[in-house]
Amino acid sequence: MKHTESIMTFDWEIIHELTDRSVLGTDGISVKEPRRKSRAILINEDGKYAVMYEAKSDIHVLPGGAIEDGEDETSAIIREIFEETGCTCDTIEPLGIVSENRYHADVTSLSYFFIIHTNTKENVLHLTTEEIELGTILKWCTLNEVFHLIRDVDHETNQKRFLQARDLSALNEYIRKFNIFDIV
Repeated sequence: MKHTESIMTFDWEIIHELTDRSVLGTDGISVKEPRRKSRAILINEDGKYAVMYEAKSDIHVLPGGAIEDGEDETSAIIREIFEETGCTCDTIEPLGIVSENRYHADVTSLSYFFIIHTNTKENVLHLTTEEIELGTILKWCTLNEVFHLIRDVDHETNQKRFLQARDLSALNEYIRKFNIFDIV
């Protein structure tokens, strides 16, 4: 299921900028061209939130992935959500961009985060071979559970620390935007 036409366009704003200084406490700036990704806070009709777990890496992340050639942010997230969760996107709203500048790895990326609601009942995943090899599974949890699954881990690698910071930036913006006060 590949969408190459833009279904809708949004005005985007940066909600958080992550650097080696803010995540790792070290200096430096990468000048690499940014990789573009689409990611989502996905909510089902039961009010549960999607979170992906990679067993081999032992990390929870929000669903999404790279924007492929010929795709825009919206078509990429529709494809990614279908592949990783088996869900359709019934409503799509932009949340904002998390910018990552990883000097230590000479990588930059822009993650376009969406808030998506789905009414999909059955979840047949369409994972890539790499995702299957990583032991990727889909979990549906409360927002509080997702927040803690992502936040309450002391990751040992810089890569995981950046993924954690990226997803926490989006979750914190979502919580702020909707005045959610019951995250404990």
